[in-house]
Amino acid sequence: MKNIYLLAFITLTITSFAQQSATIKLTAEKLHGRVREWPYPVNGITVPTNAPALLWPATNGTNMVKSMETGSEVPEDPNIGNVRYQVMLATDKDFKNNLITSGLQSWAVYPLHQPLRAGRWYWKYGFALKGTNQWTWSPIYDFIVDAKHANEKVSPPVADVIKRNEGPHPNLWNMNKIGEEFYRNNLQNPEAQKLVKYAEKLMLDPLPVEKPRRIIDTVGKNPLEKKKIIEWMYHGFGDMVGTPIRNLVIAYQLTKDKRFILDAKRRAINILNMDPNGLTTRDDFNSGAVLENLSWFYDAGYDFLSPEEREKFKENITFRAKRIYNHLPNRFELHVSDNHVWQITLRNLAIGTVAVINEVPEAKEWLTYMYEVWSARFPVLGTTDGGWHEGNAYFVVNFRSNIYLSQLFGDFSGIDYFKLPWMQNTPMYMLYSHPPTSASTAIGDMWENIPKINKGEAGYLEALSYRIDNPYLNWYVDEIKKTFPQYFTGTDDFLLFRLLNNNPNRKLISTSPEKLPKTRKFADIGLVAMHEDLSNADKTLSSYLTSNPFGSSGHGHASQNAFTINYKGTVLFGGTGYYSNFSDRHNLLDYRTSRAYNTILADSLGQKIGEEGYGWIARAISGKHIQYALGDASNAYGDIKSEFWLDRFKQIDLEPNKANGFGESGVTLYRRHMLQLTGGYIILYDELEAKKPVKWTTQFHTPYATIEAQKTENPNQQNFIVKTNLGNVSTNVFASAPLNIVVHDKFAETAVNWNNVNDADGKIKDFKLQWHAGITSEPKQKFRYLTIIQVKDGKTEIIKTISNNNGLFQLQIGDWEIKTQLDAEKPAGLQVLNKTLKSLFSYGNLSINFQGKNYVPKIKDSSLLLEMKDSKLDKQEAIDELPDVANYDKN
Repeated sequence: MKNIYLLAFITLTITSFAQQSATIKLTAEKLHGRVREWPYPVNGITVPTNAPALLWPATNGTNMVKSMETGSEVPEDPNIGNVRYQVMLATDKDFKNNLITSGLQSWAVYPLHQPLRAGRWYWKYGFALKGTNQWTWSPIYDFIVDAKHANEKVSPPVADVIKRNEGPHPNLWNMNKIGEEFYRNNLQNPEAQKLVKYAEKLMLDPLPVEKPRRIIDTVGKNPLEKKKIIEWMYHGFGDMVGTPIRNLVIAYQLTKDKRFILDAKRRAINILNMDPNGLTTRDDFNSGAVLENLSWFYDAGYDFLSPEEREKFKENITFRAKRIYNHLPNRFELHVSDNHVWQITLRNLAIGTVAVINEVPEAKEWLTYMYEVWSARFPVLGTTDGGWHEGNAYFVVNFRSNIYLSQLFGDFSGIDYFKLPWMQNTPMYMLYSHPPTSASTAIGDMWENIPKINKGEAGYLEALSYRIDNPYLNWYVDEIKKTFPQYFTGTDDFLLFRLLNNNPNRKLISTSPEKLPKTRKFADIGLVAMHEDLSNADKTLSSYLTSNPFGSSGHGHASQNAFTINYKGTVLFGGTGYYSNFSDRHNLLDYRTSRAYNTILADSLGQKIGEEGYGWIARAISGKHIQYALGDASNAYGDIKSEFWLDRFKQIDLEPNKANGFGESGVTLYRRHMLQLTGGYIILYDELEAKKPVKWTTQFHTPYATIEAQKTENPNQQNFIVKTNLGNVSTNVFASAPLNIVVHDKFAETAVNWNNVNDADGKIKDFKLQWHAGITSEPKQKFRYLTIIQVKDGKTEIIKTISNNNGLFQLQIGDWEIKTQLDAEKPAGLQVLNKTLKSLFSYGNLSINFQGKNYVPKIKDSSLLLEMKDSKLDKQEAIDELPDVANYDKN
């Protein structure tokens, strides 16, 4: 099989720190494929577990399976269901010693549910068309298991999981085993009592009818817009008619009062009689919601159904479950994240499967597949750092599935999925990326819909606190409850989870994050968060640098090396534009692109949309007065190559050409250093190179404020202020060659709310104009920018130029001294010193004198932070560190 993934980087020598190179260069076309394109694990890597999941590219029998996802206009490969696979694993190349052989399967993942002995292992996979015995085998791959993982618990084989499902109804949530305990444990629970009262009122509501939830005029809209508008008119119908059934079932399990289960039956039969192919319940979200809630009742109300009624329920559940499942094997498990499935329909199918597993023979296959994919792939858009690559707004859409599938698969496997490193780190990701009373990172689809913590985030965090023992998480939830008490009233999506995990005697320890490091790196999803005061982010300065190994996949954006600055709980500099649809003109020409972010354009061209347009966070340091991050977006630029995204452009008759801001600009280097300094200062230092001279444009966007250019006498410097009621904000941009500034309040493509998107209050959102500044160089093959942003309550400082010696600038701003080499033909260098605060940062080959002593970094071109803490020197030196995907998942 052709290896299409190449990763070349400078190997770091672990035996001699002094011989290491500080800089790593990645040359891979992508770090994550939209679908899996190379096997894992290979090339003798040492895996971070004793039971890795074996992954490989899928085939239709002739070619590799390409990108297809739920809801896409790209047609599904008709031959993906005609293949079966087998895996062999052994401690020798001849596959004779310690041989493990899989059964035949229709999907391209094989999680090992047994601990492997330490040492080298060899593996291969084969495939054959169904009905034949002609097998094609892959090359032999190898990996190493470290002895330190020997005693780690592994997930049980699927046969054990299925066996644990063999019991009478109700199977869901282990109610056939814990039902009485659940009932007694919640007798005095105020939340349970509140739900019961709510269910009393719910029984008085009329039965829903099949009709649109909202009416939107489609006159004058193009065919694609009409299709999306019709979908939106019925969006949420399945949850609207199904959620009452779930709540009535829970009320019955809390009280044993038959009135609730009988009314749930009445409502379930009502939607059972709705046309599964009708507009109201045929799309994946609505049909999945109906499937889930019919299954809730069927499982809990089984004894209240006649044999004829049971058959009718089974028939409808099976029909809707097959409609989901039949499009999954040999496709879904390969996808970087088939969003609709991971977000919602996998949960719908899992609940439906468990409800009928002992009556519908195919259900055991469905459960097997889901359990294997869950074991191999969760969490799909993160690794261990707790982050979610698409940003916080679309992370919200995954919360229910993350919680309930972890509970469900944990019930049947005995594995506590809340103890996964990713789960344990998620509260810290949420805390640093979206503090309790502040704004978020302002990246990804729909980020503008979460100006503050929303109800979904609040509920998710509270749910996590029931299974994750983290005092900072408890503080986080407490703070949200103080500010947004309305989020914690009535019923919500996580109520059952809290009831299942209710411990009347639990005592939570809450600890303020004031003593946590001010900076935290989330390398897997490419984010560094820097805070002046994490415990009071709504009153202070926070900043973020993003450079994402996933690229702009899914709901992510082409925002590599983009920065966000939040002040007093509001986004000051951040992404701009509006989400009205996944890929309309505004989305593809502005909102999703680099044009909308505080990053750099080359000849007015942005970064690639797709997994190929990736970046990564190379370094981060957390200090007392200096916070530091380094992002690398050197691989982010060029022609769009993703077939999925090219098809999205084609659907609306757009060309991703240079006239529309896309194309090959020849960028070969873009490394952005970002520092947040005590006193309200942000420093950016950009190292830029291309194959030919290009005009470099550094961009600034203020979604909630106005930008006003300022006059300057120096052609190599441009200045502007931000007019905001938050305080005084000034920006000064320096270079070694003339610069031009353009300030405007227009989008590259007009934002039109043709889909009647609502705001948080349910009103149709007004897509207002927003302000932008672009500062552009003359054509240069190599170039550097120095940017100083001041964010103050009082007046901003005047920046004094102390000297300019052959491109080596020395500046003074307040108590901070800045030295930087802006001549791109000379070695890069940046140094920031505050003698009063006894803090120094240095990068490059500048001489270092701190507190009367000379210092030399251990490694050339490293990033060095020196700070005095009381009478002791705190010395931190950072060199490039690869994200896990580049360390482990390479070919």
